[in-house]
Amino acid sequence: PAKTLEKVDEAKDLVKANQVVVIGFFKDPEHADAKVFLDVASDIDDIPFAITSNDDIFKEYKVEKDGVVLLKAFDEGRNDYDGKFDAAEMKTFIQGNQLPVVIEFTQDSANKIFGGAVQKHILYFISKKSADFNDKLDQYKVAAKDFKGKILFIYIDTDVEDNERIMEFFGLKKDETPAVRIIHLGDDMVKFKPPTSDLTTDSFKSFVQGVEDKTIKAHLNTEEIPEDWDSKPVKVLVGKNFNEVAKDKSKNVFVEFYAPWCGHCKQLAPIWDQLGEKYKDSSDIVIAKMDSTANELEDVKIQGFPTLKFFPKDSDKAVDYNGGRTLDDFVKFLESGGKDQGSAPAEESDEEPEEKEEQ
Repeated sequence: PAKTLEKVDEAKDLVKANQVVVIGFFKDPEHADAKVFLDVASDIDDIPFAITSNDDIFKEYKVEKDGVVLLKAFDEGRNDYDGKFDAAEMKTFIQGNQLPVVIEFTQDSANKIFGGAVQKHILYFISKKSADFNDKLDQYKVAAKDFKGKILFIYIDTDVEDNERIMEFFGLKKDETPAVRIIHLGDDMVKFKPPTSDLTTDSFKSFVQGVEDKTIKAHLNTEEIPEDWDSKPVKVLVGKNFNEVAKDKSKNVFVEFYAPWCGHCKQLAPIWDQLGEKYKDSSDIVIAKMDSTANELEDVKIQGFPTLKFFPKDSDKAVDYNGGRTLDDFVKFLESGGKDQGSAPAEESDEEPEEKEEQ
């Protein structure tokens, strides 16, 4: 897992040839600490590791006792590990220092960004062609130094066409940039929007600290309520009217969560319209739909499309619908009060590419 270095020139050549190198300095390569280092080296495969007991290499890199040094061709150039010889702690040190303090999101850097241990990211959407790009990025870098290893500071060039989908995921239009957002990756991705549009070192620090302290709440995308949202048999829901309609305890509300690009959703659309038509005059059954690529909910997480959920009256619990997708299947389900889902399996739903891509 680690190349053995026996000459100074070998070490210099390795460092020169790589953006990042981790070298273990151990007088006795059979020592238990050296074995911990090798365990870590075998667990990280995207950067080269080396190990040495050579006195000349110790002197060349000004290392006086056993230790681990991360050498890199950017930022401060070097990080010396001063923690315990514990594999998890050492791995965290390496992963926290192997990336630049501020990293540009590109196809090449994506794997390191999303595959690393740090799952909290602040994203700066900015045009590299802007006259003050370097000044703004410098302020961003100053803020980043206070949170190294805790949150990745990333910038995204808004002039790159492929990055437009990332802006869409955050509900950002190009004329709203430069702007910053924070995302916490995981089972439920959580996004945060800053309370101010200021783009200074202090505002970046304040934003990150506010999210860490939980004084800034998660940001949920929502469209404005359409004027004609209830003019058709299938009611149109957005983030701003969802709770009022779907959680109305005097109604049984059946909601399709869809994506405009989803093939299965397009197949379901005419059947869903027929279902809406059947119950358009009902006093207690509402058929509705929501574009989940443009609207998000705090307590309803959508993993694929279409997702169908039934919100029964006089209840706080939603029922996941996993039955067949014919008109008769839906009618039988509604007439049973949300209990009879039949035996026909639902088609597999289309996964959401924006979420998968962000991960």
